[in-house]
Amino acid sequence: NDVQALTGREDAYFISDNNWLGIADGVSQWSFEGISEGEYAQELMSNCQKIISAETAEICDDPVHVLHRSVNETKSSGSSTALIAHLSNNELQIANIGDSGFMVVRNRTVLQKSSPIFHHFCFPLHITRGDDVLKLAEVYHVNLEVGDVVITATDGLFDNLYEKEIVSIVCRLLEQGLEPQQRIAELVAAKAQEVGRSETERTPFADAAKEEGHDGYRGGKLDAVTVIVSLVKTVSI
Repeated sequence: NDVQALTGREDAYFISDNNWLGIADGVSQWSFEGISEGEYAQELMSNCQKIISAETAEICDDPVHVLHRSVNETKSSGSSTALIAHLSNNELQIANIGDSGFMVVRNRTVLQKSSPIFHHFCFPLHITRGDDVLKLAEVYHVNLEVGDVVITATDGLFDNLYEKEIVSIVCRLLEQGLEPQQRIAELVAAKAQEVGRSETERTPFADAAKEEGHDGYRGGKLDAVTVIVSLVKTVSI
């Protein structure tokens, strides 16, 4: 299970040796109150990693409970979206809050993907101190096979690249023999940021803006991008 990530200052992530990963995207509105938008996300992910490294039977293998405990232990001001995933016995378990997301690709086809959760346009659901993760999290379970590719990312990817574009880029690079830990996630994130700077290109974000009545919006959405690409090489028997 090979991984690589490229992250910006609002984003945070972790990858553990025992098949756990997480990403979080700090909510920028807090910057108007003088609070670093990435501080909460970074502490949240750090706490998740600490909880997992000291895992006990009480936590089991449940990403929802790991995230719930991390929220209770995070003291920073602010808020963020969050996605925590764990691969156990060939099953990928995911807890997601907000507009980060994942895609599982098998044979160049999207087997399963997450749906973003919004209060309303441009305002994703997010978590902060005192929130009940057990009520807020969307939970997914996906059975994986050798050769599956899992793409996990913050909204900076999904706002700027269409599903077919992401699948095409990742699969083309894999077919060229490029391993995920080397360059794939970095190249995908760089492409998303390139499109994010465009003022004319058609993008998922521009489509969503049009649906909300903002007919004049064109181009991408410049944002921090975190991408984790995982290739399933072995499964348990």
